[in-house]
Amino acid sequence: MKTKYFIFAASALVALASCSNDEYIGDNNGLTAEQGDGSIQFAYTMPNATRADIAGGEAADVLGNGFYVTGTKGTEGSKNPSPTLVFDNYLVHYAINTAGTTESNTANWEYVGVTPGTGSYTNWVKLSDLNSQTIKYWDYSQEQYDFMAFSTGKNKAVSKTAFSGGDALTTGEIGVTKMKYGAALDVSSTIPTAYTFYIPDLAALKEAYISDIVEVKKANYGKDVVLKFKNIGSKIRMALYETVPGYSVKDVKFYTVDKADAEVDDLGSATATNANLIGADNTSFITKGTIQVRFPHVGDTYASNQDYDKADASVEAATGSYDKFKDFGALKLVADEADENPQGTHYIGRSLTTASFAGVENAQFYTPVFPNTTAYPITLRVDYTLVPIDGAAETIKVKGAKAVVPSTYTKWLPNYAYTYIFKISDNTNGWTGTISDPKGLFPITFDAVVTEATDATAEQKTITTVATPTITTYQQYHKAGIDEYSKSVTDLKGNTADRDLYIQVMDNKTVPATFYTDLNTAIPGETSKIRALLYQIDEAHKATATEALVMDALQNRTTALSDANVTGRNGITLTNNTNISAAETSIKNGVDDNPIEKIDIDNDGDLEDIAAGQVAMIDMSSATLTAGTYAFVYDYTTATKGTPTTIYQLIPVTVNSPIGTSGQTFSSVATTTLDAIDTTDPDNVTAENEAVDPTYVYFSKTTDGSANTTYSFVSVEGKTNLIAGLLKCPVSSLTSDVVGTTNAAANTFYFTTYFHNTGDYAVKVIKIVN
Repeated sequence: MKTKYFIFAASALVALASCSNDEYIGDNNGLTAEQGDGSIQFAYTMPNATRADIAGGEAADVLGNGFYVTGTKGTEGSKNPSPTLVFDNYLVHYAINTAGTTESNTANWEYVGVTPGTGSYTNWVKLSDLNSQTIKYWDYSQEQYDFMAFSTGKNKAVSKTAFSGGDALTTGEIGVTKMKYGAALDVSSTIPTAYTFYIPDLAALKEAYISDIVEVKKANYGKDVVLKFKNIGSKIRMALYETVPGYSVKDVKFYTVDKADAEVDDLGSATATNANLIGADNTSFITKGTIQVRFPHVGDTYASNQDYDKADASVEAATGSYDKFKDFGALKLVADEADENPQGTHYIGRSLTTASFAGVENAQFYTPVFPNTTAYPITLRVDYTLVPIDGAAETIKVKGAKAVVPSTYTKWLPNYAYTYIFKISDNTNGWTGTISDPKGLFPITFDAVVTEATDATAEQKTITTVATPTITTYQQYHKAGIDEYSKSVTDLKGNTADRDLYIQVMDNKTVPATFYTDLNTAIPGETSKIRALLYQIDEAHKATATEALVMDALQNRTTALSDANVTGRNGITLTNNTNISAAETSIKNGVDDNPIEKIDIDNDGDLEDIAAGQVAMIDMSSATLTAGTYAFVYDYTTATKGTPTTIYQLIPVTVNSPIGTSGQTFSSVATTTLDAIDTTDPDNVTAENEAVDPTYVYFSKTTDGSANTTYSFVSVEGKTNLIAGLLKCPVSSLTSDVVGTTNAAANTFYFTTYFHNTGDYAVKVIKIVN
């Protein structure tokens, strides 16, 4: 089973993605001894997801003790396998302890004399047009043989041609059609159907097995034909974890229908305690359908393709046979972290390695789904409760947080398993009040202010604009449970391989969500920069940086917008890294090792060619991409940011000691200057609700009843209006460019400056290791 992992940011979250493989691998169980009598015998493998083969009778039991095989011989054509029919939909049947009893049976599998639909073989309908099943011998005058097979497992195989009228299936049945061969598989124009399954439910889906085409060259004549079966169904699972500083997450509730944010209140709060993903289209989660098995690349023309001779499947849902959402079962909550209080096993995991999966643990949390090649986005929308880890009794309820899995990664292939992991961060796009309140989590900060009266408006709030796009990351062979991406990964064969990291961004404000397609376009007013940016986070902050802290650095910086690098007022330095491209026209390594060259941009079910601006790629093999912590930034500002507002931030100093370090510059104002301003205009702010003017800095003032006056700086960041009685000091009165090595003087205020811009950013923190 091939397993794919996608990790998403559920807050400016994915995505999976990120990717690892656990492929169905089988051997021939030693059944490769050459046969001296020249007859053709069959063996098989039935590997499981733990890479340990199921052998003997146990494996035969999985296949219901039977499979159908079609085999041909001859010379491979340019567009189809060998043309001459040898086995026409023969039923091969397993019977214990029969190996060696006939010349056509060396592994307990027999085809000679087997008559489907009679006696011991009533569970299998007769598909062959031949009168009987007879022994076959290797023909050494032929260049090669080609074999393909399928099984209905423990379900009964019945002949069907449609899901209608008298073709209704009963419990325990799977409808089948006979396999085509040779020229009928010619892929010169369209890809023909090799055979069809009619699957009435998910229980039957788990019983349907197919094989790829097995090509046998002359050098291997005389050996058992080893057929490798794989289940035609897909499996998916989902998990959540959180990285909100200072809090744990409990009581996650799931929505089963999605609407635009403005309409979510109409739905009421989420009520589903089981984990659910919401489909963007009625065919997202099929419950009954027709599966057509095809071989898209057969014949010597396609011998170099990754999926040469491999079976593919397309599914058409029976009328009305779909679910709008998928129920995965209850979340498995993890044991408490040491700092969680109150203690109790009711929190979701706080890292990828401890992510809380949903469903049945004995099934590795996987739930079966129909393969689906007409992919649509799927959405996670949740309410949840934040509990502080310091033991305080307060809680914060977040509503409507949302993430969207792009359709690129919701194409489910037969015998593949997919893992979708969602991260809830401090950059959540949910809201804690009503729909009209700002979205996100905003840290509470305080400024000690001295005023003549109690001033409730003197609190300083650091305002972070929360971006809503969902970011999905995907790297082939990314290991599950590792919250980082490797510059060099290990492929299925244990070899070191380079795999780039691909990124897509979804606009989750729309329903259904749509791709952003402008990742490669210039940012308004910053024509030297494209919207998809990559920054390396400085060493001092690489272990603690979160999406919200990076967002604050982008919006409140001490560096100019035009600078390639960013230094935030919070001290984080973001160094621009050029190893990112948004001009990609394919995802080179998809979930089946083939490039992804088409995606459904507008969610109409039709695939369009990937164009520059729809996918970003981080070049993991570049020598200048060193190990460290990075931030992928999607700047989706719709208009120029204009001239950023200069904000003055008071800094603490020690009199007669350097203000800062060499290379830093500050602004200052002495209290004598404030005295002069106060004398000239004693009523600077004359009334309540006077508008904030960014060309001034503001102070409150108190007196001791004599000539002594005390001034206290008042931050007006985030405020629109002021209270009466403040002193306005023109910015022009400040002394600028005071070098950091200057000793601080008494009775002087010192400021560092930063610039606030109106940019809209989506951020995902990415860890990269060697």
